[in-house]
Amino acid sequence: MAKKNSRVLNVWLLFGIAVLLLAAAWLMKSFPVLIFAALAPLFAITDQAREHTSPWNRFELILLALTTGLLAAHAFNFSFTIAVLLQAILFTLTFAGYVFAYKNLGARLGKFTIIFFWLGLEYLLLKLPWNNNVIYLADVLLLKPDWYSWTSYTGYLGVTLWILLANLLFYMSLFRASGFNAYLFVGGLLLVAAPIVYSLQVEDGMITYAHMMQLYGLATKGSLPEKYSQQGEFMARTAAWVSVLIILLSFVKNYTRKK
Repeated sequence: MAKKNSRVLNVWLLFGIAVLLLAAAWLMKSFPVLIFAALAPLFAITDQAREHTSPWNRFELILLALTTGLLAAHAFNFSFTIAVLLQAILFTLTFAGYVFAYKNLGARLGKFTIIFFWLGLEYLLLKLPWNNNVIYLADVLLLKPDWYSWTSYTGYLGVTLWILLANLLFYMSLFRASGFNAYLFVGGLLLVAAPIVYSLQVEDGMITYAHMMQLYGLATKGSLPEKYSQQGEFMARTAAWVSVLIILLSFVKNYTRKK
């Protein structure tokens, strides 16, 4: 019984850390560095979810954490509650999708599956008519454009990929059952710092939120960089196709196993 109680306490501790970091990152938009570790505890919660017989175990905590973070993005203006809850449900499905793929395809894909699903989902939302009402993970750095001049190569959602990769490294270094890994922790710090340092050294050529909205249907002023107007959010689009492939393979494996 003591072991079970300790396990539950650990889950709630992870949930509390995620809520605090997500809320703080969105509220401190002038220095949102906490976002690079805010999702790491949610990665850890999926470790327990995938070991449970119920396919939806622990995901209510992920949903609540993401809802809190998105409400913080709106400065806790509760008039956005329905829109925030709908979006939080969608992004909770990226974690549930990982667990589904893990149980059917095994551990080979790893937590990168969550990154594929999240980035692919942002791209799909970007293609919808109401894409300007969506909160993208990259938006947490909206006030720090000098941190991502390199998006001329990746597109605006490259910032989302950057944040997710940093969270993956901090999860692997801090929250896995194997304990603290100093090498991965330093790797996470370098992954956060290196793009910022590089961005501060190059000329202003970043892809902004306004550029992305201009390319994908929202009327905005200004001109698009030629390279971006040709390929758009190529990385996010690729992640969307990879996500579809992973889901299809998971369903096929699940179906054949039941037969």
